[in-house]
Amino acid sequence: MSPGVLGLLGVLVLLLSGRLQVGWVKDGANWLLGELVLFFIPCVVAVINYLPLFRREGVQLVIAVTAGTVLVMAATALAVHAGCRLEAQLEARRVRARSNGAQ
Repeated sequence: MSPGVLGLLGVLVLLLSGRLQVGWVKDGANWLLGELVLFFIPCVVAVINYLPLFRREGVQLVIAVTAGTVLVMAATALAVHAGCRLEAQLEARRVRARSNGAQ
């Protein structure tokens, strides 16, 4: 498993255990999502170096990239939806705990 995936799993465990507050990582995550386009520029520049490959097998490459992009977008949408539902459930649990403690 790659270090990036291990780091993300570590952050997830810390968030779910309550040892790490969402507010501590939310600003950084929002910044990273806002600048995400910059991470794809090297990929586009690399395409220029492989024009003969694209002339030979361009259709297959476009199909593979398109299918991969659609699958990643669908998986990301599902993960974000699950994360939003989890965040709503945790907030509802906090509100119930506060209201039970106030009684």
